[in-house]
Amino acid sequence: MPNLGLLLWDERLRAYDFGPGHPFQIRYRAEAARNLGDGAASPERGDRLASSGPIEPASRESLSRFHTAAYQDQVHEFSARPSGSYLDGGDTPAFPGCEVAAARVANAAVRGLEAISEGRFRRAFSPAGGLHHAHPDRASGFCIYNDVAVAIANALRPGGPYRRVAYIDIDVHHGDGVMYGFYDEGRVLDVDFHQDGRTLFPGTGAASETGRNDGSGLKVNLPLPPGAGDGTLVPLFRRVVPPMVRDFRPEWIVLQHGVDGHAGDGLGGLEYSDAGYAAVLDTVLELAQEVCGGRLLVTGGGGYDRHNVSRVLSAVGRRLAREEPETALGTPEEEPWVDTVLRDLEPALGRRFPSE
Repeated sequence: MPNLGLLLWDERLRAYDFGPGHPFQIRYRAEAARNLGDGAASPERGDRLASSGPIEPASRESLSRFHTAAYQDQVHEFSARPSGSYLDGGDTPAFPGCEVAAARVANAAVRGLEAISEGRFRRAFSPAGGLHHAHPDRASGFCIYNDVAVAIANALRPGGPYRRVAYIDIDVHHGDGVMYGFYDEGRVLDVDFHQDGRTLFPGTGAASETGRNDGSGLKVNLPLPPGAGDGTLVPLFRRVVPPMVRDFRPEWIVLQHGVDGHAGDGLGGLEYSDAGYAAVLDTVLELAQEVCGGRLLVTGGGGYDRHNVSRVLSAVGRRLAREEPETALGTPEEEPWVDTVLRDLEPALGRRFPSE
């Protein structure tokens, strides 16, 4: 029986830092990592994750399974410049050393893949990761290298450990880099809950976008209206995700656990609570146990309120270290947007989803 949970953290991950005035602050994720490594975790209660130890930057070969050589060359060039340049239209600054910093975040996810596929752990948690906006050939939305996409591409490489991967994304922003990076790929199921792209960056992720070629019907977008909370997220998640995952039968599940859908986040307009996030995570844990021997990688992601990020990601890590939840979670009162979202989604996918 493998160990249960691995924390993928190295203090050098803090170097992924755009500066004090930028919305993305790695120190919020660092606080969560510290909470999981010190007295906030209780070994007698069994909620301490094992530590990964040092994490080196991803190799060019590993990155090349998702990112183009030309883009890696651009990051290398900008990494040697003084601060002040941008890798995209103005959201993602380059900074001295950004190449190594971004490659280290990417390798945290790859290390999680390796630890799980080799049978040493069933679960792994990378609070610094979830940089889901980076595309194969460009940066976007504070994301230089796309750690979750790099890990998935490594999992599916020729001779790699897995043939089918399910990727689930609950960040307030659509995970466009992952979805379009694998849009034609029949070995990747991608289910993405996000604020409607007509109201928020990156402007993508309509219910009608369901994949292409081998990936047709395997890309599932659930755009939610501003103001939607637990009563939209949790019922939709429990109705849509389990049947999609059970039909697909993945060998590994990746959850991008962005916290920017939480009420009070400065860049989003959704109203999730701690309880809503906990209900989603427990559903994923149950599914992973059912379909793929519990093999699960969870990453951080967006989140721009210090207290929300530190608190929620700390709770995620503690839950990953336990076999069972501490308390049973009910279903919040259903909001009217659930039926609205399903009216768009079901015809696009050509299937109906059961009520809970």
